[in-house]
Amino acid sequence: MWSGTVGLVNGQYKYLTAETFGHKINANGVALKKKQLWTIEPFPFGTSTGLSSSSTSSNGNGNHGGSINVRSPGMSPQSSIEEMDELENVAIKSHLNCYLAVDSYGNVTCDSQILHDGCRFTITICAMTQEGHDEDQISWAFRNISRGYFLGVSNDSGSIICNAKMPQSKAELWHVHLVPARGATMFGFKSVGRKRYAQIISSGNQKQIQIDSTNVWGPETLFQFKYFENGNYVLIPASTCIGSIKYISSDGICVDASNEKSSITNNNNNNNKLNGFANGNGLTNGSSSIVMPPKDCLFTIEYHGGFVAFRDKSGRYLAATGRQAVLRTRSTAVGKDELFVFEPAPLQVAFRATFNNKWISIKQGVDLSANQSEVTQHETFQIEYNDKYDCWYLSTKDGKYWSPGVASAVHVSQPNMSVKGRFRLSWNQDEGTCSLSLIDDDNDQLKPLCARKSGQLYTGGGESIKFHIKFMNRTNVCLRASNSSGFVGTKGQGSYKLESNKTMPDMFVIEYANADNPTISRDDVDAIDSSFNCCYLKLATSGKYLNVVDGQTLAADAPSMACAQQFHIELRTGTYIAIRAYDSNAYLNLTANGGIVFVNCPPEKATLWEF
Repeated sequence: MWSGTVGLVNGQYKYLTAETFGHKINANGVALKKKQLWTIEPFPFGTSTGLSSSSTSSNGNGNHGGSINVRSPGMSPQSSIEEMDELENVAIKSHLNCYLAVDSYGNVTCDSQILHDGCRFTITICAMTQEGHDEDQISWAFRNISRGYFLGVSNDSGSIICNAKMPQSKAELWHVHLVPARGATMFGFKSVGRKRYAQIISSGNQKQIQIDSTNVWGPETLFQFKYFENGNYVLIPASTCIGSIKYISSDGICVDASNEKSSITNNNNNNNKLNGFANGNGLTNGSSSIVMPPKDCLFTIEYHGGFVAFRDKSGRYLAATGRQAVLRTRSTAVGKDELFVFEPAPLQVAFRATFNNKWISIKQGVDLSANQSEVTQHETFQIEYNDKYDCWYLSTKDGKYWSPGVASAVHVSQPNMSVKGRFRLSWNQDEGTCSLSLIDDDNDQLKPLCARKSGQLYTGGGESIKFHIKFMNRTNVCLRASNSSGFVGTKGQGSYKLESNKTMPDMFVIEYANADNPTISRDDVDAIDSSFNCCYLKLATSGKYLNVVDGQTLAADAPSMACAQQFHIELRTGTYIAIRAYDSNAYLNLTANGGIVFVNCPPEKATLWEF
């Protein structure tokens, strides 16, 4: 079931806002900040209400020179009416964890953290035809079940009301500004009908998306989205962000983002404000320019029975088509093949032992050994964090988990997560290395991971091995501090300094300092220490590396690795890292005003960064 954090933009290009004090709500927000964040979540099953949801289909004359076609989303025709009603019911929760509710008189409140009948809404997808526009404008409308009316905005004060029987104008229509979930700026893109994951495939001189992967493995199976004006989105394969960023088009081909149309200037004040929402910042000047992707790469998101669908400008929906399951738009109706879900993608890493500078591998069989000089799928492992037990599970692409075997050797034979295969990861305060220990619950102790002269790994009875960790599938990261709702990005156009208050993230590329990395130029390899002991962070949009300016502030202004800051990345949980300077014990920390600086502090005081 889909649950997402969103900003809701009304017809006047203002965000629905929950004020911190007094639990007041209005639609006066000019930018997407913390008070404008809402969580749309499925309403719990089985709660009774006085009314049931009913499908509606009608046309109403709008007040803005257009007509609105109302379509209630639903599952396949085989679903029962009761099942459809339950699946379509949602609750809308503010940043204060209070639910939006409507009473019998139409008063809209947001002051209760307890769900009740007045908090139950359905989402109706509306296509509004406007004069002078070729395409329909797709919006969402929220119908309160207990009252039977649609959520809207008073044009006078921006106050929230619920007294429209049908969406008759822009007052009852909302654009959805979807915000990446914590720990899921990169996600697996799963088809509900095919029960397979999307991945980018080379087809001749082109790249296309196919829904044929059985699991989320490797950067080619990771995706992200980017928001543009009027509720439009592009889907981006994460693996293309290292070189030329590509967008997924409606015909199944990945299009180079550099083919974006030239800047579109619009002098209408309302549209100017909306243009700024692509990065979550309202614009205050009288004109604006925004570079829009090609039309065939723009999609609107629809909610259908707990899942999402992507509609292109011609009214067709993305789906897996043909024998190769190519992702492209096909049908004008929504079935299971047109439904998708975003799934978090666990991190996949490689371990390089410091005692012999070799990678941990299973190439020789089921035994783990540090004996390989290159990284392939045999040296890549998925590492999953269990918050309850503060432990890690490690597995191969085939789903086999690390566990103790004969003579204390470490094998990859367990088909499932097991109590006997839990490991503790600890960081050494030296050259950015870590150590692994097996958690022995029977004897209530930690057994360090050691190595024999042959490189074979075993537990206990010797000196713990030190490893360097290399991220394999998520070398493109979007950073957000654990104590902040904003993403890391440059302060503004023309600025290189970084801050942590952005609505939409800037992407950073992790590049490791070793000659095995094919993306590093020959000049950089010759100028830096090529041993595998540090990494660099590069701003994807500019190609500039992060560097320290003014003593402790971070900026993306270094043209090459030779003059950039070197980092150690410490994996703390499945979704959080700490970032430490290579040449000191200073950690990258977030200040109270959103600044990003290096601070000398103990490891436990370091800011944790969601990636």
